[in-house]
Amino acid sequence: TLPTTQKAIIYDLSNETLSLSPDSPLPPSATLEKEHLLQVHSTAITRNELLWGPFCPAWSRAHVPCYDVSGTILTSVPSSPFKPGDRVFGRVDAQREGCARQYATILPSEAALVPEGLDMTEAAGVPMSAHTAWQGLFEKGLLTGSFSPDSVPRIDDDGVIQGQHLARGKRILILGAAGGVGLLAVQFAKLAGAWVAGTASSRNESFLRELGIDEVIEYTKSSIEEWIADAEDRKFDLVFDCVGGASALEGWHGVKSNGVYISIVPDMTKHGGMEVPAWKPEGVRAEWFIMEARGKELEGIGRFFQRGLVRGQVDSVWAMEEYKQAFDKTGGGHARGKVVIKVGSG
Repeated sequence: TLPTTQKAIIYDLSNETLSLSPDSPLPPSATLEKEHLLQVHSTAITRNELLWGPFCPAWSRAHVPCYDVSGTILTSVPSSPFKPGDRVFGRVDAQREGCARQYATILPSEAALVPEGLDMTEAAGVPMSAHTAWQGLFEKGLLTGSFSPDSVPRIDDDGVIQGQHLARGKRILILGAAGGVGLLAVQFAKLAGAWVAGTASSRNESFLRELGIDEVIEYTKSSIEEWIADAEDRKFDLVFDCVGGASALEGWHGVKSNGVYISIVPDMTKHGGMEVPAWKPEGVRAEWFIMEARGKELEGIGRFFQRGLVRGQVDSVWAMEEYKQAFDKTGGGHARGKVVIKVGSG
């Protein structure tokens, strides 16, 4: 039997503070007609997520944050492929209540089974970063020319890796290559055969080399403009911005004429969107986007994790009672991979 209340991290919109509630209500039964009740194992923080209030009118004044989750299904939903007892991971829509609580809800369309070999703590840090990196490279960035099931890297039903040549000859630059999205983007782009460079600090260079990156541009020593100045052919077909701010503007020096510039970091001073310099190279297609949660996509990505071809990175793991330290760690902007809050046991 379920308890009547639960522990939950609460973000108070009225005074912009976080607290830990010992007796928060469970999700209302009305939501369980379409959403699975989930016993939460772990949840991960997305940088700047507490600033999303203006974009999320449905948030209650006492809002539960954190939308990446791993956990165990407790209730059935008609026509869902998941059943009670299944261990799943996924990204819950940020317009709804989040997962920094013992019991949360998730739509069948947002979830995927946790692949063998991926522990529940690491699994919680994967969904948003994986969807963002995948969609940024292949759907928005069109790294392989088009976006369809046959035009992206994949592991087929016979266990054979397909599509490893699709981006051969393409050059891609990832701004913020050691962050949660960046480190997966490095690996996905390499799976497709691209040549990959990324900006990072020197302390992350060996880590990124292990992931297969071809070139690390240490942003404290060289700007993109200076790095490109050494040879014009160093420019990139695709620049993928995972940092924002001054670094994002700097990245424009790296994109070829008629290339593509994709950003996932909104310009908060302009209520979203991205800043495009007046001097942008000719013919560049630029787009800022927010990922969509797609369980089937996550299932396909999970196959790469299961085979050990892709790995995530957990920066640190915190107990619910350590929520302040966890959010501080994320807000600092120098986490390597994801900051995870462990909610349940097991």
